Amino acid sequence: MRKYIPGFALVSFIIFALSSVVYILARSFTEVADLINFTLSHMVRVVLSFLTYLIPFSFFELFVILSPLILITLIVLLVKRCPTRLSQVRATLSVLAVLSLVFTSYIYTLGVGYHTTALADRIGIKDSDDISAEQLYYAASKVADELIPLSETVKLVDGQTRMPYTVNELSRRLIDAYDKMNSQYGIVNNFSSRVKPVHFSTVMSDLGITGIYSFFTGEANVNVEYPDYNLPYTAAHELAHQRGIGRENEANFVAFLVCISSDDEYIRYSGYLNMYEYLSSALYRADKELYTELYSRLNDTVKADMRASTAVYNKHKDSVLGKINDKLNDAYLKANGTDGVVSYGYVVRLAVGYYCD
Repeated sequence: MRKYIPGFALVSFIIFALSSVVYILARSFTEVADLINFTLSHMVRVVLSFLTYLIPFSFFELFVILSPLILITLIVLLVKRCPTRLSQVRATLSVLAVLSLVFTSYIYTLGVGYHTTALADRIGIKDSDDISAEQLYYAASKVADELIPLSETVKLVDGQTRMPYTVNELSRRLIDAYDKMNSQYGIVNNFSSRVKPVHFSTVMSDLGITGIYSFFTGEANVNVEYPDYNLPYTAAHELAHQRGIGRENEANFVAFLVCISSDDEYIRYSGYLNMYEYLSSALYRADKELYTELYSRLNDTVKADMRASTAVYNKHKDSVLGKINDKLNDAYLKANGTDGVVSYGYVVRLAVGYYCD
């Protein structure tokens, strides 16, 4: 049997088997998930991020683009370079070994993070399904009170505000903001990393994605087609995944806490505007009159940014890729113990608990 299994493959399979046991324990016991997520998982995420840190572009995006060519090349090599049954078996097992390492990286970078202690419990926020329109209005009003003065510090250019620095500079400022937020809540283990803009962002828009954390390359990737005000919040969200926050709703709220902790006015503006959109959307469904009254308080800058974002969304909302991705994403979230795509609305409950407790 040993002659059929390359040494590298054997080691990979053993690592995957042991990691699978760890994952089963993490799914079964929150305490185990917390321990692994802040220790071994943290080390894996740091190493993966470090390996791609110096690459100025998204290695994940390059891999996706080249994946068809990689697959064809593997098939050709398997046929031409592996004429005997033994060589074919060894080559196949080597490929499976690489895939097992990819799944192992998922276990530690994201998988375990879906089963840690709920964020509301970790930061002392009361979580309740019983939310009134008045509570939504109060929380949205508090956000608007911060948002409106900040909107007067930014400038409109061609119908939307512009981030006054590069994505690399944004990364540095968000890392600082994570340190400030973490000094109060101790939610994550922070480390230096960078956000990667995606070149083919229109494809991401077709898929309905504003950002994605690539668990096997350790990169936080962001869609740059949407208006700039989305960038800091989206980047903070993907950096939350990079720091072990698995659940989408919790990454959304962590991104808000990070943005409003920043010393930078544009990053705070991004955090408050994105949270306003979550809360006002829920308020619209609960009480249209209160929604209209609150919306009337916004100035032209805020409204222009929201219109610009809606325009990009409308351009791509009927994409076939988007509909397929929604179903796949819903299935993925449910498989990880969340309520599916609807779980994104949980951020509203966290925000109401944050402001109304």
